Amino acid sequence: MMQFEVDAKSGRRMVFGVKRAAVLLAVCLAACGGGSDHSISDDVDIAAKTPPAAGAFTAMSVMTDGGAPIVAKDTYIGADLGITDADGTATLSSRTTIKGHGNSTWDQPKKPYRLKLESKASLLGMPKDKNWILLANYFDKTLLRNRAAFELGRRFGMAWTPRAVPLELTLDGEYKGVYDLVESVRADKNRVNIADSDETTAPAKTGFIVEINARMDEAVCWTTTHALPMCIDTPDPASAVQTAYIKEYVQKAEDALFSDHATDAATGYEQYFDVASLIDWFLVNEIFKNQDAKSFASIYLYKDAGGKLKFGPLWDFDLAAGNVNYSDAQYPEGWWVADGPWIARMKQIDPTFKTRVRARWDALKASQIDTLAAYIDESAQAIEASGAAQRNFRRWPVLGTKLWPNPVVKGSYRGEVDYLKGWLTRRIAWLDANI
Repeated sequence: MMQFEVDAKSGRRMVFGVKRAAVLLAVCLAACGGGSDHSISDDVDIAAKTPPAAGAFTAMSVMTDGGAPIVAKDTYIGADLGITDADGTATLSSRTTIKGHGNSTWDQPKKPYRLKLESKASLLGMPKDKNWILLANYFDKTLLRNRAAFELGRRFGMAWTPRAVPLELTLDGEYKGVYDLVESVRADKNRVNIADSDETTAPAKTGFIVEINARMDEAVCWTTTHALPMCIDTPDPASAVQTAYIKEYVQKAEDALFSDHATDAATGYEQYFDVASLIDWFLVNEIFKNQDAKSFASIYLYKDAGGKLKFGPLWDFDLAAGNVNYSDAQYPEGWWVADGPWIARMKQIDPTFKTRVRARWDALKASQIDTLAAYIDESAQAIEASGAAQRNFRRWPVLGTKLWPNPVVKGSYRGEVDYLKGWLTRRIAWLDANI
């Protein structure tokens, strides 16, 4: 296997060992788009859009058909996909389609993408599927907020939390930096495990995923009586009968919550909401003081056939854990998600709600919450030790720049990680004293 070291002064890669020539050829073809030996020579400046060092970090190469640019979020284009493990072993070669993804990040130079494979495949140890997301984490200079929040969701035992694996992406021969390859939110036995019925005339047999989404950018969206913007994610498209059914169910749930019989065992809000799932979702988002999770967007709920509304899966934490400068979500003290209309109402009318939240916090704090900083440290060290963090920030030299909506600039990768850990330590202490 060929390995590289990066000269700290020149930022250039230099070959220092050669083994297993056959594997090397496969790696270079995947990572460099089939280029010549010059593509891995010490004449190529890694800051000038070159691929990552083979064998240093998990790598993905995407070559669009004819080198077509990815310019839209609503149109897939064909591509070849290759993945190599950190040891340089080629693990996947597949046809795929790719398009843009995201909202604010889509307008940035380092863009997120959505993949739809030609056939289901297990990527980097994750269960088989066609649908995947490449998160750019451009605003989050730790590259870790999404993965750390997902890790906490798994520690809480939430029904399903997206898995995410970091890698370095090369697109049409151009090095794009460190990304998270993430399972997309969809109905599937390995993801949101709900009924996926095609029976459009019997909505009670259908599984639904809905989103509180102020962008109102799905095919079917509406606003509840208490001004929450809702959209149907699944089914897509939803039939008129399915749409009417889930709109009525959500409104009945909200009406029960805001009624004068909200805590009644037979007719109250718990007839519609699964409170255990709500508490776990609430705690993860409140620990991270997630900007969007009060009432704006990426607030997913799902309903299985015959079931209640459950909260989850978790999604979108790049503007969390102190990485926002336009609201009180910047500060580690104070409530945030708890002030959203539904949770605020539960706290107001149900004296058992706070008791259940406290009990769940106490059960998880020492073993699962307090140890999150160690997970962040280990993850950061892995990105640094491989050289991936250094390559990413040579490609995107933003460590000394205040990107929207960064509240602070620490000037180094380690400084950003330390800020995240320190912020979470203060946040957890405040919540422990106030839950």
